[in-house]
This record gives sequence, structure tokens and C-alpha cells, in this order.
Amino acid sequence: MADFPSAPIIDRHRLRKANSNDLDSIVHIHIQSFAEEPMDNYCYPDRFEEMESHLVWLRKEYEYYLENPNKYLVHVTEPTQHAGDVPHKPVALAVWNIDVLADAPALDRGLGQRKDANKKHVEAYIRVASERYKPHGLFSKWGGKQLTLSVLAVLPKFRRQGIGKAMVRWGINAASEKGWPVTVCASPMGQLLYEHLKFVVIRSEVIQAEGEEASFSSEAMVLSDTVL
Repeated sequence: MADFPSAPIIDRHRLRKANSNDLDSIVHIHIQSFAEEPMDNYCYPDRFEEMESHLVWLRKEYEYYLENPNKYLVHVTEPTQHAGDVPHKPVALAVWNIDVLADAPALDRGLGQRKDANKKHVEAYIRVASERYKPHGLFSKWGGKQLTLSVLAVLPKFRRQGIGKAMVRWGINAASEKGWPVTVCASPMGQLLYEHLKFVVIRSEVIQAEGEEASFSSEAMVLSDTVL
């Protein structure tokens, strides 16, 4: 996008803007990377038993991100190829909310149709997440002048190569050019990476359906010159 810096080469890997041809790879990365992700376990506990349903709706979710470029920017990272090589498939993805206050159609999560989801848990997540940018919400202080990392996923065999860190640094650089903070709700899987990049926790976010003991939490984190 014209308002953000171009994607760089990352030590034998190339970061680029995703397109609809990447959907199969994106869905594969998500499933492989989030096998133990607390949010997915809480909202979609039957995803492995009902994989067909999970695949359909997960693909629709990423189609939604790609079809709303005024609000979302999807990046993938793939190994660089040498002359004559077969094109490499993406090994990592990031979804950035680049205009957190922009209007966009509601994402259809298929709660009346899909078989992999716990409907009450997904509704609890949607309810809490929808408050993040409203007055007194987790990230309300910065209004529309912030860049939020919504998804970061790296295939397990490609971790510890600096790919995830470099994908986040793209957002840090993009936000820095505008004088904006970068915000993220981090699971335990990602929190150490963000702390390494100097993000700080501002509050915990707890997702819990009414009348249930089961819950999951994430840490609202920000990288900003003015956190307090």
C-alpha cells in the first residue's frame, strides 16, 4: 500500500503482500502454527475432529482480510528462490489492522453452520475484542492512529530463524514513520517475542463465557514512546 513501506528481503526469505493465490498456504500456516494456541483451543475446540468445517470457515476468514484492504494488510514470507527453482510456498503470515476505526462488513464466522466451534466461546471473544478501540478500551488511548498486529504465525520448522521478528519489525518501522504505536493482544506463545522487541504489557484481557469457569487470557501490549 502507498502509505506503508515496501516489504523487505529477510535473510533468504522475502516478505510480500499476500493475495488470493496464497489462501491454501495461509490456511495451512494457521493450522500448523496454532495447534496449541489458547484462543483457537477455546473458540474452536473441535477443529481437528471437524477439520472439513474448520478449513471452510478459516479460509473465509482470510478471504475477508484480503477483501478489505482498506482495513487489513496481509503479509506472507517465503524463501527466496534461485534462477530456475520451483516457486517456494509461504512459511509465515501476518495480518495487520492498518485502520482500526475503518468501517468494514462484519466477518461471518458461520456460528450457525460450522461444527468446529464453541458458539458461546466465540461470542464471548467477539464481545470482548469489539471493545478494544472503544472509549476506555484496551487501545482506546491511540484512537485510529495505531497499527495493530492481529495475526502472526510461522510454520514450526521455520521458527527461530528471525522470520517472525522481522515481520513484526516491518510493522514497527511502518508505525514509526507515522509516529504511531504498535499494539497487539499476545498469547503466551507470542509474548516473549514481543517483550524482546520492547513491547510492554498494559493490561490483561480475559475471555470468559457467562456462567462458565473456562476462560483464556491474553496480554494487551504496546510499543510506543508514550505508553502511560
